Amino acid sequence: MKTFPAVAFPSCALVLGCLSVGASGADQGLEPTLQTHTGPWYEPGAPEVHSLWQPGDPGRPLHLDGLVFASSGKPLVGALVEFWHTDADGNYPPLRAAIRTQANGSFAIRTVLPGHHLGYRARHIHFVVTHPDHQPLVTRIYFLGDPNMDEALFPELAILLEEGSIEGETRLFGSVRFVLLPY
Repeated sequence: MKTFPAVAFPSCALVLGCLSVGASGADQGLEPTLQTHTGPWYEPGAPEVHSLWQPGDPGRPLHLDGLVFASSGKPLVGALVEFWHTDADGNYPPLRAAIRTQANGSFAIRTVLPGHHLGYRARHIHFVVTHPDHQPLVTRIYFLGDPNMDEALFPELAILLEEGSIEGETRLFGSVRFVLLPY
């Protein structure tokens, strides 16, 4: 288990392997993120909060750091990142929230590892990412090593989670990158 330093939340520095794009990122262009579908539980207008998990809540705490880019490689400031997923037991209605990206296109959310919906669906989190100058992105993430990955509709969207500790508290950490196409 990794031990992470205590730092103010949110911070991309918490996640091992967090994507960093230098000046060359804008020169080479980025592959757009795979579009999926929203599923039956999307509802616009989620509250803008960075945390759906508080100490003492059931389930395994999950910290996701993310970056939102234009396909040119430019970070997208002020993009709205909406997300929703089951609770730790795999039940809907979903836990849902939204957050806006910072000046470098970053965002960070704290939530709980989603459960297996209906007992067999692969764990996943849905996202809708919007920015005024770019096409909306509807996508999701799954988690590598999930025993139900054979039920994942888009297994290529699976990310690695690592276990770590902040201030003596064990959490799961992961990072995501979303790339939007211009209008």
